[in-house]
Amino acid sequence: MLKHFSTIQSLKAGPAPSVNFNGKWSNELHSEMDIVVEPSGSVTGTYRTGVGSPSPIEEFDLVGFASGDLLSFTVNFGQYGSLTSWAGQHTTDVRDGRECIKTMWLLAKNVEDASEPKTLWGAVLTGADTFHR
Repeated sequence: MLKHFSTIQSLKAGPAPSVNFNGKWSNELHSEMDIVVEPSGSVTGTYRTGVGSPSPIEEFDLVGFASGDLLSFTVNFGQYGSLTSWAGQHTTDVRDGRECIKTMWLLAKNVEDASEPKTLWGAVLTGADTFHR
């Protein structure tokens, strides 16, 4: 599993996580993540997507940060040519009372150099996911 996302050191640490994010979460598209949050707020884990080209049994490294009840994480889909980052907040789902993380995501997909002048405009997608456990 990927241990270090970056060599950049924060000058000032944010608030410690106030929510226990540890464990398995799944979203409305049947994607799943298993995460571990260190007391420092560093997040590591694995991600399995329920959509797109990868098989749902294929796991990808997940890295990120937790601060208070906020969570952000990134997944590198490697051979599939995309990176996706999520950022969101832990809350209670008003529909059913379950705990959830409401997120927004950005997916950047690789565009071959020769195609960039005409298609780079569409290389970043955005959306929203709600993860429950």
